[in-house]
Amino acid sequence: MEGKDNKITRREALKGLFYAGMGLAVGGPVLQACGGRGPSEAPAALPVTEAPEGSKIDTRNWSKLGETVGMLGLGCMRFPTLDGKEAGDGNLDQEAVNEMIDYAIAHGINYFDTAPLYGQSEEVTGRALSRHPRESYFIATKMSHMGGRRFSLEDGKRMFETSLERLRTDYIDFYLLHSVPTVAEFNGRYVENKLFEYILEQREKGRIRHLGFSYHGTNADLPQMLDLYDWDFVQIQANYVDWKDMPVDWDPNQGPTSAEVLYKCLADRGVPAVVMEPVKGGSLANVSDALAAVMRERHPELTPAANALTFVGSLPGVMVTLSGMSNMAQLKENVSLFTDFKPFNDKDMAFMETVAELYKSNVHIPCTACAYCMPCPNGVNIPGNFRVFNSASDALSIPDPEHKDKTYNAKRKAFLKLYNGLEKGATADACTNCNACLPKCPQHIRIPQQLMRIKELVASL
Repeated sequence: MEGKDNKITRREALKGLFYAGMGLAVGGPVLQACGGRGPSEAPAALPVTEAPEGSKIDTRNWSKLGETVGMLGLGCMRFPTLDGKEAGDGNLDQEAVNEMIDYAIAHGINYFDTAPLYGQSEEVTGRALSRHPRESYFIATKMSHMGGRRFSLEDGKRMFETSLERLRTDYIDFYLLHSVPTVAEFNGRYVENKLFEYILEQREKGRIRHLGFSYHGTNADLPQMLDLYDWDFVQIQANYVDWKDMPVDWDPNQGPTSAEVLYKCLADRGVPAVVMEPVKGGSLANVSDALAAVMRERHPELTPAANALTFVGSLPGVMVTLSGMSNMAQLKENVSLFTDFKPFNDKDMAFMETVAELYKSNVHIPCTACAYCMPCPNGVNIPGNFRVFNSASDALSIPDPEHKDKTYNAKRKAFLKLYNGLEKGATADACTNCNACLPKCPQHIRIPQQLMRIKELVASL
């Protein structure tokens, strides 16, 4: 397709490069065979870049808060484990966490985000941070009461005091109400049981320095939430894929959600934004070879993860970009990126929106592996099943029984190897459609339907 002046547009040229890189016919089926790496193979990575010794990441000054905050924050949800399990389920490696936090503080990271919901995270983070002067870091944690109206005032008090104890501190710098989507939910969780009054009392006493909430709701509901109180900051999900349209799957009453709209709403009101999921649960660090090649054409020095982080870091209203780093290599790369940070210009930002369109052309379940849906009453490893599907999808290696070409058997074998690698009883076929997971998912994924989709695919193979 050509433009009005018979010239190929930049977007169409990028799509041509993408499909050429994957060996796809533009008019062919989306899941047509493409050769190249399989879903279990990683693309070649750029060498890990380490910031010079003694260097510090860039900071931003926030007059509203009276604070200077490092542009990169350490999300403490995905720390390394001793047993190789997911961070929320496995035993965290305290020595490895100590090493990461020591490196982070030495290089200017001063914002550390955790929550009671993150398994052992508060306790392990508290041990590591308490070895450093308290004034050298900010602690962010949450009132992780995720739903329902049976959470009592005493439950809330106990959660707050336990957080202080685990984090080995007598005050929280940035305290969040965890994942509050609507005013009705806010009232049910915090007003009717007088828990919000207690939280405000703790702020008056100096035990909470800055108060905000994390948000997974709609464009329409955010202004109503902001009208409730003079919030110090708000945490939103933002990345280049969700910038124009954040997937909403299961709730028919859910309105449109766009990271751009949420961000601009906060910026217009002068509310600092903390950004979570800048790499979308790691999925934007592990894109297909073809999509990585498209990004390298413009910024050969940046990895896919660095492109995603730079997109968010380039937004002036973002106080801190949280990255849930799980090893030293990721930490060193991200610290290097935010040291003498080079923001994207307007053309770069527009380019990343085009990359988002290419990314969305793959069949993809918008799971960030946060595991809020877990545990499943029937033992299904929900994030694990979605990870298997998305790994194959990202490599355009979903086996399609309707189009059995010459690569079908190889893709079928690779997919089943990943799927059968899940623990016994944890695969999609164990789902009973009980719907217990639905209200827990901040991405509003129709989890039972997606699990059925995977189950039917496996049965067809």
